[in-house]
Formats: sequence, structure tokens, C-alpha cells
Amino acid sequence: MGQTAKAVAEALRASDGVRTAPLKAVVQTRMEPEAVDALVAALPGPDEIAATWCLKALAETGRLPAGALTLSFAALPKLSEPDAILHILQMVQHAPDLARPIRAAIVPLAGHPKLLVTVWAFDAYCRITPAGEEADREARIRQGLIHRSKAMQARARALAREFGVNLPQ
Repeated sequence: MGQTAKAVAEALRASDGVRTAPLKAVVQTRMEPEAVDALVAALPGPDEIAATWCLKALAETGRLPAGALTLSFAALPKLSEPDAILHILQMVQHAPDLARPIRAAIVPLAGHPKLLVTVWAFDAYCRITPAGEEADREARIRQGLIHRSKAMQARARALAREFGVNLPQ
């Protein structure tokens, strides 16, 4: 038997926002469908950081169903905690096609006060670029390469390699 919705709810409530061991324990075993539903249902809300951390961990291992990914992405505009927003943005790399509908919600995050949110909003935006707008994506990646932030530059280099943008010599 896998993790239940009750076990998930208990882990989310017990999360202190610092230690991830209790959350790892939840996502390291098989998740019952209602347990995944419980994670998604926690968005937005007081447990959104812990819930998005778990959802991201599941997405990273390919264990988050498409429906849960879609609902997680749809919750992005309603999230209030920067870490929860960051987790959702980081999930985009695992399912960019499912994230395309939230493109408009990603745009205002480009100037977020938390630098990592800005960096991952940039990453997500580049990944969900629709067909025909590749020149825009390339231009954005090139801008990221000269950004004042080393984190942004590193993300832009990774995107440049992934999307075949020639780096300046």
C-alpha cells in the first residue's frame, strides 16, 4: 500500500518549512492517487510550500500524473509564498507542454523580489515558448547571458545548451 491522503495531510501539517526529511519520507514511497490529489488540493493555502515541494519531487522522478501537473501549474497565480512559486516554476522543465497555459502568469514574475523566482520564471518562460517564437527565446537567452546575476547567467547558459543557442566566444 502506498501513501494515503491522510499521511500526506499529516506530513504537510508537520512540516516546519526547514527540514525536508518528513516530506522526503512521503514522496519516497508509492503515492495513492488520493494522496497526490491531497497535495494538489493544498494549493493555495497554509501548506503550499510543503505541498509544492512534494509535487516537485514527484515531478522530478516522473511520478506526477499529467492531470496533477496541469492543476499544479494552474494554481501558480494563486500562490502567495515565494518558495511555493519557485517549486512550481521549477516543475515546468518536466512538463513544458502542460505549462503553456500559464505563460501569462509567468510574465509578471520576471521582476520578483526573490532572485531565484526571477531566474526560474525566465527558465519557465523560455521552455514554454510556442512554435514560431524561437527567435524571441534565443534573444531572451542571450539577454540572460549578460544579466548582472550569476544565477541568471548560469540558467541562461543551461538553456543555451539545451536549445542550441550559440554562446558568444
